[in-house]
Amino acid sequence: MFETNSFTGSFKEGCQQKAVPPVQLALVNMVLHRPTINNQSDAPPTQAALSIAQLLKLNGVKHRQKQKRSTSFIGTKIKEHPDVRHSTSQETPLPLYIGMMLHVETRMRGLMDKLFSLGLSISYDRVLRLSAEMGNRACQMFQTEQVVCPPTLRGSVFTTAAVDNIDQNPSSTITKDSFHGIGISLLQHLMCAD
Repeated sequence: MFETNSFTGSFKEGCQQKAVPPVQLALVNMVLHRPTINNQSDAPPTQAALSIAQLLKLNGVKHRQKQKRSTSFIGTKIKEHPDVRHSTSQETPLPLYIGMMLHVETRMRGLMDKLFSLGLSISYDRVLRLSAEMGNRACQMFQTEQVVCPPTLRGSVFTTAAVDNIDQNPSSTITKDSFHGIGISLLQHLMCAD
C-alpha cells in the first residue's frame, strides 16, 4: 500500500516510490518502456516513471470541479478557467521539491504560480504555509528541549564545535552601541563502519 503524504521537513530515501500506488507506477513504467510478452522487465522504475506517476497522483481528482467563467478583455470571447485545487493528501515529493526549490532559488511568485497551474508544482501559498509549519516545529522543539540546536543533528555521531566571540564596537561606553555574542558552529563527522 502507498502512504499518504504529510511533509515533515525532509525527504526520506524511497519516498518517491512509496508516494504512489504500485499499480500506477507499473502502468507508467510500461507506457514509457513498452515491454512485450517476450521482454518483461522487472527493473526498478526510472526517475521519469516516478515523476510522471507522482504528477498523475497530484493532479487526480475524485470529481471534476465546476469551471469558472470569465469574460475576456478582447472582444466578447468567453474563456473557461478550471478551478485548480490540489488536495494536500495527494501531494507527492516531486511537486513539493519543485515548489520549495523554486522558492529558495528564485522567490518568484509568478513562475511558481505558472508551474502550479500546469500541475507541476505546489502553489506559492502552500510553500509559505509549509515553511511556516517547519519553522514553528523547530521553535517548539527548541522550547521543549531548552536548547537551540539544528534539528538535523544525529545522535551517537562524533560532533565537534567551533566557538568564537562576536564583538561589535567593544570600545563603546554605552550598551546601545555595543554588541557581544558568541557564535557556535557544530560539525558532525560521519564514520563508515568497516
